[in-house]
Amino acid sequence: MDKTAQKIIEALSQVVSPLAASSLLKRALGGQSPEALEPQRWAELIEGPLQREIREILPMNGLLPELKQLAQQLKTQARSPQPVAAPTLEVTDLAEYIDLQSESERQRLVLELARKEGVLAVVLESSYGRELRLGAYSEGLADLLSTMHRLLDRKGSYRVFYTVFREAQLVLRPLGQGYLAVLTRNEANLGQLLYRMGKIEALQVGAEQ
Repeated sequence: MDKTAQKIIEALSQVVSPLAASSLLKRALGGQSPEALEPQRWAELIEGPLQREIREILPMNGLLPELKQLAQQLKTQARSPQPVAAPTLEVTDLAEYIDLQSESERQRLVLELARKEGVLAVVLESSYGRELRLGAYSEGLADLLSTMHRLLDRKGSYRVFYTVFREAQLVLRPLGQGYLAVLTRNEANLGQLLYRMGKIEALQVGAEQ
């Protein structure tokens, strides 16, 4: 697979399944061969057709941060007269590992997310405990989210689930044997939140039983 195409799929896979990411890119290419595209054409495709395809399935403004960065790197590469290595997205940038056994680490993550602009509530539930920042909501919200997670999980594994209500939007991310949920105001940037949530992974060393 073309290296740039692979990096695009890796970035998209933070918010949709790898299969959906491949499908999005294929539709954006519109029959063009990835190997035949020069850096400038790749940048135009990311900022044009691909962005339109993303907007069809995700209610977000602008590109994912990594796609935006990749498009900028491609433009720089196109302008440079010297050979430039293909843009890379480091694996370390694609995942943020959380040790769910550590209460302080769980609390740090929940507090960090709760401080984001537009965030109304954050719930992190695992077999090691439940961390809450509910704002004006009651603990009944956490019970409702737990039920929602179980129903989604029974239908098959999911990576990130989101829904938009009249006055709020919810992102739910399975994490270990539990989940992480963030409720925000409607005006909050859903694309950035989906991207951020998609990066969070449960640390497997000493993971939940």
